[in-house]
Amino acid sequence: MRVLMTVWPAAAHLYPVVPLAWALHSAGHEVVVASHPDMAATIASVGLTSIPLGDARSMPSPRAATRPVPPAMAEELDAVERALDLPPADADPWKMFRTFVLPAIWDFHPADATPAAPPPGIDDLVSFCRFWQPDLVIWDPCWPSAAVAARASGAAHARLLWGLDYGSWVTERIGGLAPGARSGVDHPLARAVRPVAEHYGVDVDDELLLGQWTIDPVPSAMRLPTDNRVVPVRWVPFTGTGAVPPWLRHEPDRPRVALSLGVSVRQFFKDGEEFIATMLRSVADLDVEVVATLDSAQTQGIDVPRNVRTVDYVPLTQLLPSCSAIVHHGGIGTFGAASAMRVPQLVTVGDIEIGVRHDDGTHTSFTAKHMDAPPTSRYVLSRGAGLVLDRAEHSVEEMSKRLARVLTEPSFQAGADRVHEELLATPSPHDIVPLLERLTDNRRNGG
Repeated sequence: MRVLMTVWPAAAHLYPVVPLAWALHSAGHEVVVASHPDMAATIASVGLTSIPLGDARSMPSPRAATRPVPPAMAEELDAVERALDLPPADADPWKMFRTFVLPAIWDFHPADATPAAPPPGIDDLVSFCRFWQPDLVIWDPCWPSAAVAARASGAAHARLLWGLDYGSWVTERIGGLAPGARSGVDHPLARAVRPVAEHYGVDVDDELLLGQWTIDPVPSAMRLPTDNRVVPVRWVPFTGTGAVPPWLRHEPDRPRVALSLGVSVRQFFKDGEEFIATMLRSVADLDVEVVATLDSAQTQGIDVPRNVRTVDYVPLTQLLPSCSAIVHHGGIGTFGAASAMRVPQLVTVGDIEIGVRHDDGTHTSFTAKHMDAPPTSRYVLSRGAGLVLDRAEHSVEEMSKRLARVLTEPSFQAGADRVHEELLATPSPHDIVPLLERLTDNRRNGG
């Protein structure tokens, strides 16, 4: 069968797609990946065929949470929040959806779009689907117009998650509102997709917003409670390619610790010099070798301890097999790589700074939790696979003590082994290909 996959233009969204794309390709299916033109070289670098959408000069650059929220949109979201009247326990999923997911969607589904003028790139996506006639469209939750392209071309379609299913969670809570409370509430996902759907004569319903099924690589114990149809798949880490450096070709002389604050955080947000300096001071007096994936901008003006090697980037799949622990920002990809390689984890929790770039050239900022850190840290703690490092509360000394504990207490390695065993109990990308074939065949034949 022919499979088209779409990804929001960032490596953190492409890399989770790669294992499934290659599993489908290895099973004899044709696979292409559609995205922003700027992603063409990156997609080609992982051995996949790229379909650039729109013109690089007219397509907006991804800005995600750094994009200012239009005042009218903020008012609409405030109205949804009031109608949902969420208890404190449910505050985080809504905040993450509002702060991170929706702005990423607005990058290519702007709030001021109209049915008469589809956003740049979406016409290309629909035209290509009508020409190529895919059997299955697998789409990124931040590029929901792919579901419109699937319907317009008669393809089956499914979402492939890269994190928690905030879209389903919000949809079910809006759908569960009493008629009186729902009056005047417009679902933010429906509002984003509606102009494109109306332009192509496609009805907006829950299936369009959430896919005919959802491929979910998140461990079941970490997922949000939803009722949508899920195809579980094991998180198989893919973190890029490159030559293995000489210093990684032999065993370290002392315990090696990875320190990763995330490429996406570096690209879109700001971790703050003070926190990075604190992290580096916390390892300075330990008898360890630290490999910190920090670039020169992140370490400018900071005294880097002698036991710390800074590298702009090294694939975690190369680095982690030699590591006794990893300190990271809580990103789902980093968590998944560490879990797959049985490495105990220290997850940093607390607010990060998010800089907003306004169209007039001015900048403002706000603080928020990293979207993945709350669920990944809870899961790591629940399995005894590591500890958390609180950015605001823990001193340098406390951070140092926690890292020393994770390195020396056998219970944390046992917890990391348990997490790995849970991953192995989930079907691999190769294992789910026959199921995707059956689901696609059923949907295309009216099943």
